[in-house]
Amino acid sequence: MKFYNRERELQRLAEIAELAADAAQLLVVTGRRRIGKTELVRRFLENRQDALYLFVSKKKPQVLLDELRDLIAVKIPWAANVTFRNFDDFFSFLFQYLKEHPMIIVLDEFQNFRDVDASVFTVLQRLWDTNKDESKGMFIFVGSVFTLMKNIFEGSREPLFGRATARISLDPLPPNAVAAILEDHGLDAPASLPFFHTLFGGVPKYYFLLDRYRLFKQTPEKIIGRLFVEADAPLQNEGRELLIEEFGKNYHLYFSILQIVASGETQMARIADRSGINVNSISKYLDELTNYYQITERRLPVTDNREDRKRGRYYLRDQALRFWFRYIFRNRTLIEIGDEDGLIRKILADLPTLTGRAFEELVRSLLLRKNDASFLPFRFNRIGGFWSRRGDVEIDIIALDDEGGKILFGECKLAGHKVTRADLQRLREKARHVKWLTGSREEHYALFSAAAMSDKARAALAPEGVMIYDLPQLLTRENAVYPKGKNR
Repeated sequence: MKFYNRERELQRLAEIAELAADAAQLLVVTGRRRIGKTELVRRFLENRQDALYLFVSKKKPQVLLDELRDLIAVKIPWAANVTFRNFDDFFSFLFQYLKEHPMIIVLDEFQNFRDVDASVFTVLQRLWDTNKDESKGMFIFVGSVFTLMKNIFEGSREPLFGRATARISLDPLPPNAVAAILEDHGLDAPASLPFFHTLFGGVPKYYFLLDRYRLFKQTPEKIIGRLFVEADAPLQNEGRELLIEEFGKNYHLYFSILQIVASGETQMARIADRSGINVNSISKYLDELTNYYQITERRLPVTDNREDRKRGRYYLRDQALRFWFRYIFRNRTLIEIGDEDGLIRKILADLPTLTGRAFEELVRSLLLRKNDASFLPFRFNRIGGFWSRRGDVEIDIIALDDEGGKILFGECKLAGHKVTRADLQRLREKARHVKWLTGSREEHYALFSAAAMSDKARAALAPEGVMIYDLPQLLTRENAVYPKGKNR
């Protein structure tokens, strides 16, 4: 499968490499596993003769040192005769070489040094501090275990704190890039995107697996079964492989909380009740999952004071993890007894619910990328959802222009052509519960549909004065024709 997107990150790498020609640089590249960090770096290093790629595997120190020496010798032949007795020798050699020969040196899975020989970080601190002014070139430290990389380079008591000269945090591919992948594999991108986004988000590795197993044009049942449910399915243990090293010995507790959140419980009290954990304790774990591990996120109604903790709701950030905890981890008993068909039926029966929620987030992401007054009627500075204190009123999307006093109320539907004028009238009724600049705001209303909307369906809803957007529009730069907003 070809390489997609990442133009901004490649440009950033090129800029740092240019700086490295005059002064040593220490770049830290992080991101969740499968996100494409190694592929990004390798793409950047293509056709460069001044680059050295080294992988830090969990081995005995001397075994790893001998392995690294052999890799170095491919670029620096005389290094084959050098003996590295320890990592002080190894990094001293590299720094000395950089004084005469500027080079890009990549150490992938850098956090593994903590298991191989934790003194490496102190050694690197000393050598960097004493040699950086005389050296040229760039170290690129790539790491997949987010918490370890964060501690190594951001922990105020850690040796390498403050030593990084640049950082790149690799995010999932944006929806437009995923749409391009689907189109390149012969699919109707707008029609297919909600399903694939719900299962895989924007993680490149999962689309590589779809390509490898020739699954792009298969049915949802076949895709889910082959990748998640069948014996030895490649993603059956995905959550464990991604998170056990992050969470350590307490992973069972965190996994239980994540399963409950993925199942649809978003309020702290209900999460505590379902997990059997005291409310006072659950707040600590949710805070860790949100602020330290960054696996969950806490959302508030977009119109609310950000300090109002009582109305916060918790969600998994990662679409693929949400799918895995909701269906695979939760139903591992069915996997263990070999009831593959039963589990697939169970997943397919519930999947429209999860897809509907994922579509709301997909719309927000696309609107953020099209945030100008040529698409929506105004440029917004805030976007999110809304729910009342009692939870009896919910609005999928609200976009705000605080300075201009403009507000957009949006409803997201997988099948917009099934929406009636009565549904849109209910959206207007719900808008009255939003106490933001009441009496002086300019209101706009929108329907966001995953399915393409025909002219006939649009005409049927036109009397309600609601803007109608479907996914094909959201994936292009096509501008909408929208009715004038009303002051309320």
